[in-house]
Amino acid sequence: MERVLLVEDDRITNVALHDYLQEVGFEVESAYSGADALASIERQPPRSLVIDLDLGPGPDGFEVARLARVMRPDVWVVLISPEAERRRRSGEVAASELVAKPFRFERIEEALRGALDRPVA
Repeated sequence: MERVLLVEDDRITNVALHDYLQEVGFEVESAYSGADALASIERQPPRSLVIDLDLGPGPDGFEVARLARVMRPDVWVVLISPEAERRRRSGEVAASELVAKPFRFERIEEALRGALDRPVA
């Protein structure tokens, strides 16, 4: 089963997306802040990371994604953001997929399915 770390500070969105991804077959761990995400990544680096770029105080989505790549270079990174400028910055962490807000949950699923088609390093 594909392990996904979902990092979204909005609790309603996090819970709803977490439940959806589990229903369609992913093993999902949720984090609500950059600090929580980093702790999870240190314990067990995920194969895929779905991360909102704006996480409130502490490490932002770019920093979390960058550090996840250091710990697991082949991590599939799905960045979520409504802002065009931040979307352009996504190249800093070599995002695998970029999803603009608002989004449909099926779009996140589609982005994650791309990770299933590639070999694990």
